[in-house]
Amino acid sequence: MSTTARNTGSGRGRATSDAAPAERARREEILATAAAVFALSGYVGTSLKDVADACGIQAGSLYHHFDSKEAIVIELVTRYQVELRRIGDRALKSAADGRAGAPQEQVVALCTSIAECALAHRAALQLTSYEPPASASAALVELVRSRPGPVKAAMTAILRSARAQGAITDEVDVELLAEQLCEVMRHVGLGVMYRNANAAEVAVLLCQLVFDGGPVQPPRDGRLDRSPARRAANAAIRAWADRDRLDPDNRTSLLLSVARAEFARRGFEATTIRDIAAAAGMGSASVYRFIESKDALLDSIMRSYHAKLSDGYRAVIATDSPAVEKLDALTWLNINILVSSPEEFAIQRAWMRAIPPATSKLSALQRERARQIHEIVAEGVRRGELRAGCSDSGRPSLDVLAMCYRDLVWPSAIVVLAGAQQALAHCRATLMRGAAAHPVTPRPALAARGDDLRPVSL
Repeated sequence: MSTTARNTGSGRGRATSDAAPAERARREEILATAAAVFALSGYVGTSLKDVADACGIQAGSLYHHFDSKEAIVIELVTRYQVELRRIGDRALKSAADGRAGAPQEQVVALCTSIAECALAHRAALQLTSYEPPASASAALVELVRSRPGPVKAAMTAILRSARAQGAITDEVDVELLAEQLCEVMRHVGLGVMYRNANAAEVAVLLCQLVFDGGPVQPPRDGRLDRSPARRAANAAIRAWADRDRLDPDNRTSLLLSVARAEFARRGFEATTIRDIAAAAGMGSASVYRFIESKDALLDSIMRSYHAKLSDGYRAVIATDSPAVEKLDALTWLNINILVSSPEEFAIQRAWMRAIPPATSKLSALQRERARQIHEIVAEGVRRGELRAGCSDSGRPSLDVLAMCYRDLVWPSAIVVLAGAQQALAHCRATLMRGAAAHPVTPRPALAARGDDLRPVSL
């Protein structure tokens, strides 16, 4: 009988040469089961025993294939990134040989492949979309933070070719558009916004909105800047500054400010009450005179963050502006919350890693904002202001359409790369007016599936 090889942290199995096929099959089964468990419960909330139970084996048997939970995750993330690189390399080669079709067709094809990859590797996507856990090794941290370049390179190359052929307007920054398209396609795999859609449908619809624009009649900037919806958004943004002003004499206010910074810097899991107390210049025992727990601090910080944004949404919704102007004003609100509250955004990203988006219970305020966008889009389609879009399978549901609009008015990657004003200009050049230099002839908006226009189901 041959000897077995020692399992390493890289997750290599301990199979004899005679049993290699069976060992490999079992290992693949474990990886597939573990991926499903991680996607459901998150990395932090999943133990090796949970994976073993889901596989129907003893935890000790699992060590025959992987010596740690992290070894499984490293393999899952590696496979995801290898697949993304393969997709990018294939798209680059296809674009270079000149037989890939029209640029917009190439973009749709690449977007579909990215979305399908995101869905197939949801557990790995979650871990690479947010900061790695505090307990992660240096190897896992490096792997999670690495970004496969070929996909972005392929998207950029296709868009540059489209620009050279006169297919994309000079108003659009193709680098920012490439970043945005890659990001929103990865969002499909996170499970929150596109639960009832398939990858191809979302890719086609999002590309239609970006290249043709959402409005049937593209609006001018002056109209959008002077709209009642924009005025309401500006008033809400000014109110945030007053709301966030720190009272140095209020210890609770000071602790919230310090905790916000520590959670964003260290991550919620790694931050202790002792860390917060030290940063605030207080003793740990004194902190508990003003706060109940670390969880209570997080809840207060994030509740305030979401309340600010939701107040702004309500103010915009209450105006008599048409749907197009409301969507533009909501984009401006979203951009400004990202600029003014980067720490809360970082905290939320870490929380989304610990509690997977597919199963997390969205807050009431988040659900309310999703319904509001759904209602704006439904109203715009009904009145012929917004395109409803179409795909190979026909007209999309209003749920899917509203989620596509929602993703495009939340330009987080663009804000990080280019700042507030350029992010707004980008959103107007794409979603509001369409990136295509020769957009389709305006046509009456089609009624989306579900004529009762029910609110979105989350």
